[in-house]
Amino acid sequence: MESKDDHILISRISDGDSSAYRFLVDRNKKIVYSIAFRILGNKEDAEDASQESFIKAYNQLHTFEGKSKFSTWIYTITYRTCVSRLQKKSIDINTIDQEIIEEYSDSTDNPHQELSKKEVRIIVKESINKLPKLDALIITLYYFNENSINEIEEITGLTASNIKIKLFRARKILEHELKFLN
Repeated sequence: MESKDDHILISRISDGDSSAYRFLVDRNKKIVYSIAFRILGNKEDAEDASQESFIKAYNQLHTFEGKSKFSTWIYTITYRTCVSRLQKKSIDINTIDQEIIEEYSDSTDNPHQELSKKEVRIIVKESINKLPKLDALIITLYYFNENSINEIEEITGLTASNIKIKLFRARKILEHELKFLN
């Protein structure tokens, strides 16, 4: 269970074990980068924000109370770091990171099936990109990263009912956009 492991790792970090923090970073770096990329829209800014988020988390580790999973806590830091950067730079949110979809796809030995799956992933990505930007982020967190409503609430600061409404509306839009795939 991640939460129990988190407490053990955080205790080890407090005792000066830097490899324990490296383990937490490795376990969370893909989705932290994906959240940052989704919000900031380019690779360089996403990499900088990811690194900044992990540094902030390390420096504030003593404030981690363990009321949520470490992953939820770092995603919240990442989300807030990126939103803060957006406010400073006033830049647009870009498309969802292709790596998220590829990371969760099945691999197959049949080239025809693989091509078909790749085409479907591209179509799904394009459909998600048509959603309002916050809705696309919520879809990413909920379906691709499998965060709970409560975790998304903590990460984004939105209410649970607002998240559920956004998920419902986004699903309806995606259902309409993707109905030809059935």
